[in-house]
Amino acid sequence: MKISNTVKKNFLLFFLPPLLTILFLTSSCGTLRSFIRIAPDYSTLPEDKILETAKIVETKIWNGETELDSYQIGPINLDTPQIRQAIKTRAMRSQLIKELLNSGFVYEQNGGLIAILRSSEYKRKTTRQQRDRNALIVMSENNDRWALYEGIIKANKYPSKSLSAIEDAFYKARVELLSPGHKYQTPDGKITSK
Repeated sequence: MKISNTVKKNFLLFFLPPLLTILFLTSSCGTLRSFIRIAPDYSTLPEDKILETAKIVETKIWNGETELDSYQIGPINLDTPQIRQAIKTRAMRSQLIKELLNSGFVYEQNGGLIAILRSSEYKRKTTRQQRDRNALIVMSENNDRWALYEGIIKANKYPSKSLSAIEDAFYKARVELLSPGHKYQTPDGKITSK
């Protein structure tokens, strides 16, 4: 069956743009979220325990340790398959994340995720395969971070509005662990080095 040029043209003009828009919106939630950043609301959480939990978890992950000493930190329950898996895979990936941070082309976002600094220098200093690999690492890391944040909310029956506070607590814990020269986004949105 041969498709006419008119059908192809109509598809490209009328169907492809909305399809690409839908794909973009569903695949880049982290990008969109950075435009609508919500101030952290710790009012429904035990703030000190969330900060302590984030510090313990992120330190273990940073050191490549795939298991926590305890999956119950004070009142915070981390003992679900979703949370355990997120911690394990993030810890196994931690060396790759450190290498990306060392490159200067990746930074910690203030919303609890990690992102690639896309620039002409990045394109010049990396191959297409390296950029594809880096994108896959970052996407996988962000998926696991989401699983961790959402897992904490579900396991502890926190309201969904507490998500911004959980993201913030883990962001703060990671920024503390960054090495000199590693980049991160400040709460006001500027990218700086430690």
